[in-house]
Amino acid sequence: KWMVFGIPVSAWASIGLLLPFLDRYFISIYFSDFHTGQYSSIDEISKRIFSFIIFPFTMALHPRLTKLWDENRKEIVRNILVKFISILFSFLAISAIFLTMFKLKFFSLIKIAIPSISEKSIDLIFPLVLSGIVWQISFLTHKIIEFEKKTYLMTLLIIGSVIINISGNYFYLPTHGIIITAYISLISSSFYCLGTLLYSLKFLIRSKY
Repeated sequence: KWMVFGIPVSAWASIGLLLPFLDRYFISIYFSDFHTGQYSSIDEISKRIFSFIIFPFTMALHPRLTKLWDENRKEIVRNILVKFISILFSFLAISAIFLTMFKLKFFSLIKIAIPSISEKSIDLIFPLVLSGIVWQISFLTHKIIEFEKKTYLMTLLIIGSVIINISGNYFYLPTHGIIITAYISLISSSFYCLGTLLYSLKFLIRSKY
């Protein structure tokens, strides 16, 4: 059982690491090292700032949820997941509004950290921040798949995200510019998050397990 569970998780983690690499790889093909560096800097800062707010909560929940699941207290698991997934989607919506209203101020903070950042990169912030938040939400939406040891589904969905990344960058990056890579990152993360959420909905919406 451990091998059946462990191999897909290893594959999932390894494939997931391809996504940021692919972004930089495709940009380096069609644009200069300067543009690749600009994107990488914005990507790291935009995703990390908001993700670090969420990450401690998702990591703290994992051992508690695992313990409750192993004790067959699945109704409590359901209640916790519904509550925190709802909170995180609300946080996603608030972040989108915040970035729309205060994009220039947020960019000014980034520019303090990295003075060489070009103002042309400002439009990358919105999709990259939201992409980082969506990935954090995914750590909760895929919990049921993880607990049920059906992690091959997680692996298939992350492969789907990689396919979206490759095809999107290949067909649209040369004609639409680097901004398309940022939105493809958001689409890839949304595909995985919504895919795992759809699988988990049957468990999440029932009143009793």
